[in-house]
Amino acid sequence: MAYEATPDVRARMRRERKARGWDVQEMAPQLRNAANDPRAMPATRSLRRNIERWESGAVTRIQERYRILYARALSMSEEELFQPGDHTAPAPPPEAAEGDVDAIRTMLHALQTSDRQFGGRRIRQQASDYLSDVIEPRLRGPAPDHLRRSMFSVATEFTMRVSAMHLDSDHLDQAVSLLGRASSMAAETDDASLTAWVLSRRGEHEMHRAALSSSPTKQRACIDQAIAYTEGAAGVARVAPPMSRAFLTTKQALAWSMTGDRARTQRALGSVWDSYEHAGDGVQEPGWMGAYGWGHLQHEEARCYAQLGMGQHAVRAAQASLTVRTDLRPRAFSLGVLAIAHAQALDIDQACAVGRQLVGLASQISSRRVCIRVAEVLDALREYQSVPAVAELREAAQPVLEACGT
Repeated sequence: MAYEATPDVRARMRRERKARGWDVQEMAPQLRNAANDPRAMPATRSLRRNIERWESGAVTRIQERYRILYARALSMSEEELFQPGDHTAPAPPPEAAEGDVDAIRTMLHALQTSDRQFGGRRIRQQASDYLSDVIEPRLRGPAPDHLRRSMFSVATEFTMRVSAMHLDSDHLDQAVSLLGRASSMAAETDDASLTAWVLSRRGEHEMHRAALSSSPTKQRACIDQAIAYTEGAAGVARVAPPMSRAFLTTKQALAWSMTGDRARTQRALGSVWDSYEHAGDGVQEPGWMGAYGWGHLQHEEARCYAQLGMGQHAVRAAQASLTVRTDLRPRAFSLGVLAIAHAQALDIDQACAVGRQLVGLASQISSRRVCIRVAEVLDALREYQSVPAVAELREAAQPVLEACGT
């Protein structure tokens, strides 16, 4: 069933979209991911054309399913959004209060804890709703300068977490769109490390695209993009405190490791540990670094060495990271790197033993990326399929891979 979109309804659609800081390009993935199954929706490009036609009046009738998704994406009722008539302008945004930063940070901490233990799929929508319904309206309201900077800082962190949850669910368009919003928020703070963090995460998205691509040309283009973003992040990070500088430089090392360039990768890793040596020298780190530490640096180093095919080096770094990475999802990622590293070092039995641990965790976590890591372990063991332990691992992994469509 289709409904008529009158001129005042179209004006309201434009106004509500713009009130959230979204252009049409950003509105399209918002609409797509409001669906219960975004994969069943049309491509983002098609949705963008539809949005332009609806708002311009080129198409005046809107199907019921799109009315539902539009209202859901904008966190409004259908009646509120689509009822004909010249409604009054929306209420002014709420004024930020001193306690808002602590409240949002408490929610962020709970979100991080749940995400790391159970995966991002289960609470992704709730997190997105909290961002659009609670946080972003307060960013548009009046506030003293010091409070405004603090609000934008915690909002950037929250948006980065929601973006990571969408990446974990393989919603790449939505994840990148959220990074765009995070970048705008970071620009309103005095913290250059936040801008560097957004850039490095954008580079990590390109690395993820490269790893999934079957086209060598597209893969190389993604890697080049990843290098550009992470090099930019490393440049900005030169003025960041030591620990955050170390963390941000790991992304630069990761991008170079995907090219097979050992010298540049190891040079970047050297900078990581040089920066780490100065951590705690009385320099205060930004709040967002509280979620990361030595174990994360070890994990990223292991990823670099695994991508370079340096199995023994990767084994040592991954084993070190696992001494402190106890939350299920981070631990699963490190186990995946360790299994691949053992395969590269030709220790097939140990690779399979670690792989079985990974499969056990993957069955407990709602994470598309963990499933991809399981597939990568099996791929690393492909030439040893006749080994009984490898065949057993492949059989054990099959239900997990089927459950997440890998």
